[in-house]
Order: sequence, then structure tokens, then C-alpha cells
Amino acid sequence: MEPDTKDAFIEDDEHAEEQPYSDEQMAEEVERYRNIVLSACSSLGNLMPVVKPAGQTDQTSVDGNAMEYVPKDDCLASLKDIKRYIQMDEQGEGKWVLQWLGEWEVLKRDIIPIFTLSVKRLLPNKDKEELSEDDREHLLKLVMICVELFVFLTWNMKTESEDVKVRFTRILQSYKRTFAETQVIACLLSVAVMHLRKNHNSERETMLIKGVLYVFRNILAIPDPLVSPTSAHLSNLEAQDKLLVIMEKELVIDFFLTMLSSADERRFKDLRPILLDTIYYVYYRVPVSVLFEGRAKWFEQSDLKRGNRHANFGGIYALSTGENTIMPVFNAREVLKPFANLFRKPAVVKEPRKVPDCPVDYSWRTVDPDVIPILRRTAAVFIESCFNPLFIAMFDDLKVTTSVVNETIPRLLYIAGYFIDISLANSAIDLGCISALVQTHIFGQVMRFTSTYMELKEWPSLEPSMYCIQQIMLALLKMRDTKLGSLSENVLSNLFYDGDALDLFVKLCRAYKPTKMRRQCLEQIARLADTFLHALKVYSETRPSLVVKKRVRRRVKKQTPDNDEKTDPDNATQQPDAAESDEEMAGAEENTQDSPAEAAFEELQVERAFAFSKYENAFAVAPVAVSFSNLLAPPTGIEYVYPMLYRIAVTCKKPHLFFRKRILQRMLLMFNDELTLPHRMEMLDLVCWIFRQYIVVINSPILREMYKPDPLDNKLATECLLTFLSRSSLGTSIEPVITRRILKDLATGDDDDIKPLDTNDKDTANDAENQNINGATDNLSESVGFMDDLDDDFDLDQMLNS
Repeated sequence: MEPDTKDAFIEDDEHAEEQPYSDEQMAEEVERYRNIVLSACSSLGNLMPVVKPAGQTDQTSVDGNAMEYVPKDDCLASLKDIKRYIQMDEQGEGKWVLQWLGEWEVLKRDIIPIFTLSVKRLLPNKDKEELSEDDREHLLKLVMICVELFVFLTWNMKTESEDVKVRFTRILQSYKRTFAETQVIACLLSVAVMHLRKNHNSERETMLIKGVLYVFRNILAIPDPLVSPTSAHLSNLEAQDKLLVIMEKELVIDFFLTMLSSADERRFKDLRPILLDTIYYVYYRVPVSVLFEGRAKWFEQSDLKRGNRHANFGGIYALSTGENTIMPVFNAREVLKPFANLFRKPAVVKEPRKVPDCPVDYSWRTVDPDVIPILRRTAAVFIESCFNPLFIAMFDDLKVTTSVVNETIPRLLYIAGYFIDISLANSAIDLGCISALVQTHIFGQVMRFTSTYMELKEWPSLEPSMYCIQQIMLALLKMRDTKLGSLSENVLSNLFYDGDALDLFVKLCRAYKPTKMRRQCLEQIARLADTFLHALKVYSETRPSLVVKKRVRRRVKKQTPDNDEKTDPDNATQQPDAAESDEEMAGAEENTQDSPAEAAFEELQVERAFAFSKYENAFAVAPVAVSFSNLLAPPTGIEYVYPMLYRIAVTCKKPHLFFRKRILQRMLLMFNDELTLPHRMEMLDLVCWIFRQYIVVINSPILREMYKPDPLDNKLATECLLTFLSRSSLGTSIEPVITRRILKDLATGDDDDIKPLDTNDKDTANDAENQNINGATDNLSESVGFMDDLDDDFDLDQMLNS
């Protein structure tokens, strides 16, 4: 840019700050600014014909002359001007310079040709004359400025406004396709290798290496357009797979694996976050199940579709639809059809109003079959050679971290869990390769990160941390019977000894909020809870004398000067035993009658015997039942929610926690025969058992008063449910909790003794199994009365979606 032009431009900027522009003036200034940037881009170089020697022709040219890009003598100055315009553009909000550069295709037409020509001349070649020092310095400056522009142009727009993101989506995707060329990738790799071979690098060379790594990370991070898996003919839009194939061919992936294997070296300390991001984006949106054959699919076919003893019950049923109408039903499948029609619009599940950007992208993509072997090989080499050095070094770096609210830590936890998941899926991988994360101090860091995210309500970051803990727990269970058993035993003993760690998992199951957290976060909570409880149960069975360290608060009286004179020294130190009462564990302030000036609390740590059944009861509470019932609504989640619902209803004997209207509506979805979900029949059996208990309660005034169930105010749904239960054997294999004998005992007993009952009495169970469900069909409306107030023209869809 000419000095006068630049000075005039700066003066105009200063004038703009003093007096606001009108819309017309602003348009004129933007157009003028655009022409200045265009002038700099036009000064970079041009395509020129190259005359070949006699007898040599180029097949791509018509007249025998090939076209070659020739940079202009002052192209370095023009590149610096473009860089300066981009930096000035960063101060605004529109990103107009970056948009213009994308529209003019400056990257493809000018910057990349200048970069590749400069690299080819800079690399040593015995067929070429040796460059002078000035020429080498000039070429190195060209390479460096080109790499800097690559970083600027390919940087993500996550922090920008939605308008900017939309405008730059296609531009970034076009950049990714431009870089997905063998020549460009080879030149980038050559620049990095040329300087990494040195034992010591200058500050400028270090910045150049870091810039090349940033370029690879940025282009891998650009998402491809989302293409439906059924649109096979649109697979050419997936530039990610093409880029990975070229990187494998040009040994770029091997280059990164070599650096990752040496990540614990001091000279790579500043490069570790970039290397971590790069390996993350190599497996960007690739589920583990794609990499290995025989893994469970995301959507399993239901056993009902293959036929089993529940598929056909036989018989002829009469179904009442109200208004004195009787509908004959000839088989069980027809009984289920009214549910499919009634609940074609399932109960509304609240979605988050606005979820912050998650540091991990869970939008899985389809992967080209030719790329899967590359990802498998890379994963195997990474686990065997890079996993322990990288994660040990990075967790050591995090010891001095003051803030955990950033992208690096959640992504680190996700990558750790991801590759542990891969190693557990591949039996050929030695578990010693992932031993870094099953060390006590590192696992403790992961637990602290999870607890911090929980306290700060950083829900997007909490999800990958839970995934990491789950995979570590699975690895620890698998290691118990191997040579690493002592390491596993050490971590598990420390984990289960810490009462705060046990409390953390209970808090996680109670923390779900539909308006603030993704549904996938609840699925991860369910998976983690099931894995943790299974590991704890297995461990406690082998340790009958297991004890847990708990923190308790004890009330002590403040010593005033008057009290000190009257206090007996012999009795002054006598305090009640901290382990005498469990009431000290929570809310001691609420139980005290002393004024704040006379009372204080001290915190003690005590050891108490651990009982798994009592700890399991901590999950059998209403918030957990309501939260986990959200997973009953399609499309996914049944396989994750079933263990917890069974634990609450059957193991802990609290089916009354599901007698809420929202949960009942979600459970009715299980009767939709059109659904093909994993473990649907097991879930349907549990749901039928809960509804059988619900019918007993809803027909008894005493039990209704005690459990306070919500009415299922839908005549047709109730008739369908009762008819199905009267003819089906589903829900009868589990021992009932609420029975007619309990009802008789409550009717003849004292009102003060009424409480939810836990009983294993076989006579009571047999009495309940022999109860006449058909009788409930006749007297349900009469004994309850919640249907009498319904209007005949009530809106069913509105009720279901409320």
C-alpha cells in the first residue's frame, strides 16, 4: 500500500470516531476499504505462460505453453498488508476482510501457490544451485507470512455472532477442500520437519512450527456439511475423509504420532495442547462403535420383532372405549395398537432453552470405509506409544492450572475416555498402555474436575468428565484379574473409602435439569451410575469389612469468659461421640436451639461401616425417578435407564415414586408396539409390574392417602391398560410390594403405623398374584372418582403434551 493512501485511511478512521457516519457514508467507506484490500490482493502475482524447450510440450495447454503462477517482486509487502488488514478487521464485528478474501478465493489463487513455490525453492536439492543467504531469508519470510495467513483464514468462528458463523461456514468448508491436496499437505509437512530436526530452534522457527501445527488442527476442525447416511451419492462432500487419506499417504499422521510419543519432553510443552486438539479432530465425530466390528449398534432391534413368548398372547378381548361402545380385539398386538395411536405424540420432554457450546462435538458422522483402517491403525499406535506420555505430561501441567473453565481440560478428559473405550473394545491391546489414567493421583484429578464442574454448573464440561470416569471404572474392573490387579485395587480402595466421592455420584443423579442440560448428558449420567454401582457392588462383596471415611459436623458450645470460670476442667473436653447419630451428617444448624453467639460447629472425619443396600437407597428418591424417566421418551435411552428404574422400583421397593402423572405418561409409551428399542421387553415387564402396584394403590382410599398417586385421567388409556394387564403375564414374575394383605393390615391397624411397606413375605406375594385384575376394571371408576369430572370432549393431545 502506498504511504499516502495508508495515511489517508488512518485519518478517515480517526474522523469516523469523532463523527458517526450515515448509512450512505458507511456504504461508501466500506466500498473504498474493499477496493484497498482488493488492490493488495491483485499485487500478489499472476498466471504466466512458460515457454517449454523445443520438443517439449505440455498436454494441458493448447498452444504448447504451460501456465505457471509467478509471484510479483513486492508480493511479500502485499502479504504483510493483507495480514495488517485482517488484524484491523479483528477489532470490528463484521469480519469483512476475511469475507472478501473468501469471496475472491485469494487463498486458492495466490497464497497457496506462493507458499508451495517458496517451499520448493527453500528445500535443499542437489539438482538446484545453492541459494544465497539473502534469497533464503526472503523465501523463509514468504513461508512464514503464508503460514500466518493460513492460521488467520482457517481459524474457527465459535466465539463470533450467529450471523458471522453462517456467512463463514461455506468459506471455511471451501478452504478445507483447498487444503485437501497432496502438494499443499506435503509442503506443510516439509516445513515442520525441516525445523524439528534441529536440536535447538530460534524463536522465529518455533513460531513457524507452531503455526504449521495450528494449520493442520484448524483444517481438521472445519466441519463438513451434515449429510444423511442414506444419501450415499453425496459422499463427495466429506472432505474430512479425503484429508485423512492424504495425511496418511504423506506420513503426516505418523509425524503427529512421533511428536505425541515424545510429548513428555520439555521442548514440546507448549505444543501439547495443539497436539491434543489434532488427535481429537482426527477422530472428530467418529463413534467408537464404527472402528471395531462386533460392537453393539446404536439402535438395536427389539426382541419383539424376532418373536418370543410375549409376542402373541392369543384369545379374544373386549375393549371398552367409553360411551357404551365395545370394541372386539382378537390378539395382544391389537391391544397395543390403541396405545400407538393415543401416544403418537409422546409426552413433551423439555429441551434446553440455550445450551452453551460444548467443547466436544457429539454429532456423529458417517465414515468412509477406506478411512476406517487408517483410524484403527492410528488408534492402536497412539494407545501403545503415545497414551501414557501425553496424558501423564498434560495432567502434570494441569496441577498448576488456576481455572478449569476452558476447552482443553474437557477435551483432554474426552480423548482419554475415548481411547480407553477403544482399548477395552480391542482385546489385542495391552491394558498397561492405558495405565497412566488408573494411577491414584491422576484419577483423583479427574474426580476433582468433575466435582468442580458440578459445583460451577458447567454442564457441557461435565459430560466428557463423566465419560472419562466411566471408562476408567470399566478399565479398573477389567484389570482386577490381570497383572495390573494391584494397581486397580489401589485406585478402587481409595475411591470407595472416600465418602465425598460416593456422595458425588448421588448428586450427579439428582442434578439433571431438562431446561439447562442436554438429553445426552442424562444418558451419560445413567451410564456412569450403572457402571459405578456395579463396580461398588462387586468390590463390597469381596470386602465384607469395608469402611468409608465420612465428614460430619458436630455442634459445640462457644466458651465465653463467664462460662470459662464456671466450667469444670475435667468435663470441658468431654464431647459426644461423632459416630453416635447419623443426624449430624446433614443440617445440624436446623436442629440447634442455641443462638449463633452461643453455638458453633466443627467438622470431623470419622470411619463408618459401609452397607451397599443403604447406599443404593440414596438413589431411590423422587428427583432421580423423575429425571431418569425422561429417557423413556424416544428415540434413545431405554437401555441406559432400565437398570436405575429397576433398582428404584424393585431392589429398593419404592414403586410409589413412579406414581406421578408425567412418569406414568412416559411409561405408557412402552406399550407402543411400533417402537423397536433395546431392552424394550425387559422395560415393558417392569412397567407392567409398576402399573399393577399402581392399580392396587389407586383402588384403596387408605393407600391413596398414604402414597398420594396422581390420577391417570384418561378413560381409553386406562381401559387399554387394565385389559392388557388382565390377559398378559408381564409384570407378574417380580414379587409385589403393595398387596391386598397389606391393605387389610392397614385397614385394621393404627393410623400412626401407616407407612410405605417393604416386605419379602411370600404369602403376601402369593395373595397379590391371585388378585382379580378384572375386578379392578369394573370398580376402578367407582372407587376412585377421578374420571367422573372429565368432560366428554376433552383434548387428548393437549393432555398428553402438557
